[in-house]
Amino acid sequence: MLRKMFLRLAPVFLVLIIAPNVQGAFCGLCSYSGAAATCADPCEMPKVQYRIRYEPVYETCTEVRQRPVYQTVMEQETYTVMRPVYEQHVKEHRYTVCKPVVEHYDVQQTYTVMKPVYEQHVREHRYTVHRPMVQEYQVAIPYTTYRKEYEHHVKEVPYTVHRPMVKEYQVAIPYTTYRKEYEQHMREIPYVVPRKVVTPYQVAIPYKTCKPVYEHHVREHRYTVHRPMVQEYQVAIPYTTYRKEYQQHVREHRYTVHRPMVQEYQVAIPYTTCKPVHEQHVKEHRYVVHRKVTEPYQVEVPYTVYRTVQEQHCRKVPVVQTRQVMECRTECRTRQVMVPVTTEQCVKVCGGEWKEVREYIPGPVVDQTCQLPGKWDIDPCTFKCTFCPGSCVVQKVQCPGTWCCRKVWCPKEEYRTVQCTTNVCKTETYTVQVPYCRTECYTTYVDQPYTVCRQVPETCTRTETRYRCYTVPEEKVCQIPYTTCRMEYEQHVRYVTRKHCYTVPEEKVCQIPYTTCKVVPEQHVRYETRRQCYTVPEEKVCQIPYTTCRMEYEQHVRHETRYRCHVEYDRFVKQIPYTTCKVVPEQHVRYETRRQCYTVPETHVRRIPYTTCKVVPEQHVRYETRRHCYSVPEEKVCQIPYTTCKMVPEERVRTIRCCKTNWVAEEKVCCVPYTTCKLIPEERVRCVPKTICSMESYCHTTVNCRMVPKCEPVCDPCFSTCGSSSWKADFMQKLGDCFKKPCAE
Repeated sequence: MLRKMFLRLAPVFLVLIIAPNVQGAFCGLCSYSGAAATCADPCEMPKVQYRIRYEPVYETCTEVRQRPVYQTVMEQETYTVMRPVYEQHVKEHRYTVCKPVVEHYDVQQTYTVMKPVYEQHVREHRYTVHRPMVQEYQVAIPYTTYRKEYEHHVKEVPYTVHRPMVKEYQVAIPYTTYRKEYEQHMREIPYVVPRKVVTPYQVAIPYKTCKPVYEHHVREHRYTVHRPMVQEYQVAIPYTTYRKEYQQHVREHRYTVHRPMVQEYQVAIPYTTCKPVHEQHVKEHRYVVHRKVTEPYQVEVPYTVYRTVQEQHCRKVPVVQTRQVMECRTECRTRQVMVPVTTEQCVKVCGGEWKEVREYIPGPVVDQTCQLPGKWDIDPCTFKCTFCPGSCVVQKVQCPGTWCCRKVWCPKEEYRTVQCTTNVCKTETYTVQVPYCRTECYTTYVDQPYTVCRQVPETCTRTETRYRCYTVPEEKVCQIPYTTCRMEYEQHVRYVTRKHCYTVPEEKVCQIPYTTCKVVPEQHVRYETRRQCYTVPEEKVCQIPYTTCRMEYEQHVRHETRYRCHVEYDRFVKQIPYTTCKVVPEQHVRYETRRQCYTVPETHVRRIPYTTCKVVPEQHVRYETRRHCYSVPEEKVCQIPYTTCKMVPEERVRTIRCCKTNWVAEEKVCCVPYTTCKLIPEERVRCVPKTICSMESYCHTTVNCRMVPKCEPVCDPCFSTCGSSSWKADFMQKLGDCFKKPCAE
């Protein structure tokens, strides 16, 4: 901004610098008015009556400026690339080969084979077999059984019962009595009585209130404005083009041709003939014959006899008696006890807090008139600077907003736990041992003899003669004649003429032309003019008013009445009269009637039923069926089949498949592949980032200082000699003040 002001005031400086020379050149024409323009004496210096004095005038101008706004967008750019396309081609290649043709024919061949003829025969074979025979017979076996006979009896058993008897008698018992002498006393027993007391008390609950205090401030906001600058530069963009170069080549194709050859040779074919040979043989046939053998043996047969035995035993008979027993039993008793119980109650407390909410209030939109910057015009004749102000422009301006802080009450409920103590009557159980006397029955056992009759078994043995029948195996051998037929083989050889067809490979070479395509890249460079937009930062300062809100907290106290429940114990003293007893011994004799318990034996008879068992032997006879095994010789005939083999010659004819190979020339065509390359231009699209610079209008306020000429009378006649330096110094001082003021602002 200082630079612009200096450029505007440059003509004024030029006029001031050359003012003495101009005054001398025009003879001071600029310093005189029209009335004083004529001089009486041309050689005399005219008197200066008025002089021009410049005063600075400050003007505030608002101008609309343009600032760049940069935006990066993706722009599609189309470019061309050469894509190679490979094509596969096939060309025909003709060559001649010898093809073998095989011709098959049949040849009839006669040969003799020996055919075996099998005959089935049967011969009789006689042998003796011992057939086992079983004969059953009855054997009388005497045996003794013992039958139990039970007899019921009653036995009188005398026993003695002791009947208790009580006999009373007097016993002189000396004893000492103690006479009590009682004395009355009083003793104090302190005791405590709990009393429930409810005491109200005041609780001071402090709380805070918030009062917002708003303060207005102004802060300097320094911001940087970027002035756009555009610079053009050349960019070298290399690119590549592809040029096709075709080359002709010839390659050798080697292939093999098979030439047929025929060779005759003799083949020895061996064959075998069979001649039967019969042989007579005898084989031994071993078989087993079972011969019966009977053997007597002794067997001990055990039997049991029961004998009666009487035994004397003694058993315990229970007798019930009574006796007195002192015991203690436990009794549960109850009593009432006051127990303090502490309970917790949940109390709801309503409260809250103040929260600060900050809101932004935008400023109003007003119409602001801005004057475009003017320009200075210099008169070339008079070197007088004339300021031409710019036109006025009306634009919408958003005034800065304000931040408003306000308090919002947020209610809050809080639950607190309060402890309360109460006395609860509680039943307490305790145990007491109480003695008592009870009658107890107890049992004693008395020995009682008795007789038991039991059967004792006795084992006896008797000897019996028995017979055992078994067979003894005997091996026998018989001669069995048989005939075998075996084949004797004879080897023979016959020769057959055959032809062997084979091929002899011959290698041949043919020339196959083909073309190759090579892509040759060529590098090029094109120059593209681009623009680089950059900005020059300018720092500016604006005053931003803002409001701060701080909370002033005030402490308050509210008093709340609460109740405290506690137990106070009242202490009392109880006067309990009591008597002390002093024992004075006195000797006495008393007669005590006592009871003597004794028992009187009484004999009783108990009838005890019992059963006796008597074993009565009984003789019996049982018949046992036994088997007698013996063998009966029996002659049998079995048919033994056997087979004889006889070789019979047989003429046969077989067909032999023969082949004959003929070579036939045949022309074949093979396809030889080759590849060609063709470059096809292809357009592609890519996204290129591009920066767009657009100018945005904004208002800029400047303070301009211009010098306004002012005529004032001159009192000093020597103004031409001494006054010129004074007004210049005054002008330079004011001009310096003019430069200092915008800088301060």
